[in-house]
Order: sequence, then C-alpha cells, then structure tokens
Amino acid sequence: MKRFYRRGIVLLVLVTLLIAVVVGYAVNDKGNVIKINGKNIDYAKTQGVRCTVDNNLVKLKTGQDIDLLKKSEDSKTRIPSYKLPVTVLSIDNLREPVIADSFISSIRVNESLEYQFEFPYIIKDGKKQIVLYEADFSLIKIPNSDKYIVEKGGLLFLLDPEAESLQFYCLTETKEYSQYNTKSFNGIEYAVVWAVRPSFNEDGTKMIYYSERATEKVGYVWVKDTVTGKENPVPNTKGYSEVLQWRDNRYAYLLCQGRIIEIDTAELSSKLIYDTGNPGNMTLGFVYPHVFIPGGLNCKSQVVNILNNEVTLFDDTKYSGCMSIHAMDNINKLFICYSQPKDVNLFHNEIVVLDMETMQKATISIEDEYSFLMIQPYKSDRFLLNYSKGSDIYNQETACISYDKLFAR
Repeated sequence: MKRFYRRGIVLLVLVTLLIAVVVGYAVNDKGNVIKINGKNIDYAKTQGVRCTVDNNLVKLKTGQDIDLLKKSEDSKTRIPSYKLPVTVLSIDNLREPVIADSFISSIRVNESLEYQFEFPYIIKDGKKQIVLYEADFSLIKIPNSDKYIVEKGGLLFLLDPEAESLQFYCLTETKEYSQYNTKSFNGIEYAVVWAVRPSFNEDGTKMIYYSERATEKVGYVWVKDTVTGKENPVPNTKGYSEVLQWRDNRYAYLLCQGRIIEIDTAELSSKLIYDTGNPGNMTLGFVYPHVFIPGGLNCKSQVVNILNNEVTLFDDTKYSGCMSIHAMDNINKLFICYSQPKDVNLFHNEIVVLDMETMQKATISIEDEYSFLMIQPYKSDRFLLNYSKGSDIYNQETACISYDKLFAR
C-alpha cells in the first residue's frame, strides 16, 4: 500500500501547537471543579481529549486550531491549506505529546466505486494503533485482535494496520444473496445495505450486524461466527438502533423501536424481553436484568427487573430532563446525565451513577458555570468526563476519575 507522509507542515506551526498542548495540561485556572456526592475529589486532568478504541487520548480541536485553519483558507474556495496534525496526549502527564503518522489504504467496492481511507496511527507496544476521532466512517476494534472493522456505505471492511490493507469483512455472497444486488424504490435502484452496526461479543468469536439483503421473515439481524466465517440470519428480526449489552458471550440485547430483543447467537433465535409501549423511545438504560426508563416532566423514572417484572421508582424529578444514558459494562452501572439549568449557565447538567440492583447512587456535580460534554469509558478502572464553561466545545478539559471514588465511604 502506498504510504502517506505529511508534507508542508511548517515547523513553526508545529512548535506552536506542541507548546499549546503542553500548556493544555494545566489549563484549568480554578483547580478541580467536579464533586462526587457533594465532596471535592482529586483527579487527573488534561485539555479536551477523545478516547479511541485502544484507550489512546486524541486531542480535540481547540479555538486556536480553528484560527489556524481559518488563516490558511483560500480566499475563493474557503478551503484551508493547513491540515491539523492528530495529537495523542497522556492523562497522567508522564509522556510527551505524540504527533501521529498516517497511511492510506483503498479498496474497490465495484466497477464504479473505490474507497480511499487515511488512517492516523501511533506505534504502541511495537504495533500500529489507529488514533481516529473525526472521520466519515466508523471504526470498531475486534476483541482479542490487533485488527479493526471499518464501516462505510452499508459495508464492513477488515483493516490490518500492519499490512496497511483493507478487505471485505463479511462474505460478499452467501446463500442466494450478493452484496452487488440492488433494490428499487420509486423507480430508482439502490445498493443493498449489506452489513452495518456491527457488535462483537466479549471474546470476539461472534458478531451481530444488520443487513437488508433478505426479508424480515428471513431476518434483518445476522450472526457471523468469526472462527468459522459462517454467516446466518436470525429469523423474524427487524432493524435495531443499538446493541445495549452482551451477556455470557452468547446473548446480545438490541434496542428496537422501544423494545428490547434478546438474540441467542448460538441458537440463532430471538425473543422480546421488554416493551416500553412507545416505539419512539430511543433513550433507556439496560444492565441485565434491569431496564431503566426515564420519566417525563415531574414523573419519576422506573427500574424494571425483566426476570420478575418488579418495578422500582427512582425519584429524579428535581431535574429538568434526562439527556443521555451510558452503560459502563465493566462496573454494571448506568451513568445518567440530567439537565439542570442555572442562571449563569443554561447548559448546566449533573450525572447520576445508578446501581440498578441495589438502587445505590452517586451524584457527580460540577460548578454552575460549567457543563459536562462527554462521558467516556477509559481502561478497566477509570472513566473520563469532558467539560467546559457553558457549552464551549473548543475549550474543553478532560477529567480522569477512578470508579472507586463513586461509592467510597
């Protein structure tokens, strides 16, 4: 594969960026602004980063970066000539910032379409790790592997960073179906959605994905055995918006139009385990066997045990509304972000960490002029919180907090 080398990056600009990155380690002028259960806590922090699938921390775009891009814009096309380098930071401040290298890989989809991707990477433990946070495709790491899945245009590709190569990940033809088939709608031919929304079980031996190659009766949910390579549909399955959780390396739980569907990847069967009664409900939490259903205005939320249909009310009526719900698999708890506007900051919010088994909770709060912007899992014992004053996405900071601090006595 053709290697891609960065050219034309002015040394002075790079030095300026690196100085800005180093300064970013100590950008917080107020000290720590986050509390847990009303108590101040210590935490490591850096300027705003996004965590990659390999737990590398990529620097987010800053106001200074925006200025550099604008200054390099062509007066006619408004296209910037300057390209921001991908910079990897360290949350513990023990390593210097690393500017990623990159390579280009391409794959021909059909006679008229060829995809070309640029993959920034760093060398870690002697191997290339992709450090991506802005792209027009999705990147998924295969468990227990050094390879990745690239999702784009209704297809999945296998990326081998060491070989800098791409190939189709799903079979291009299986049973009587082909990825080159088309479907007609209003007289217009469309390519079949062959494979999207992939999700792997814990050891990477099974992958489920959505495909429109067949019918709902045959099944829109397919299972790939990554050991044998075989792919089979789960009969009578519809589309889904997300995979909520895997259990016992075998069962996958899908959110589908307000319903939770259990997929048995061994038996290739499905069953409805919970129905909210609202097909438009796209915001709920799930940690087997409990479902968290946000309440409406002035209504308490519900925690439902799907094994015995027991319902427990959770009083969160002091908040304006539920903004998002994140399940952290390694601690089996929900991170629920609530809107909590303040006079000085209408974007202010608060995070409740809920153990649905015991109903024990921890509240993560932030000073009134700040807002949480992003919750990210990070390694097995810590998580990341991005925040800024108001909603200034180009002036973020990232806090790294140990799970142990949540329910510490």
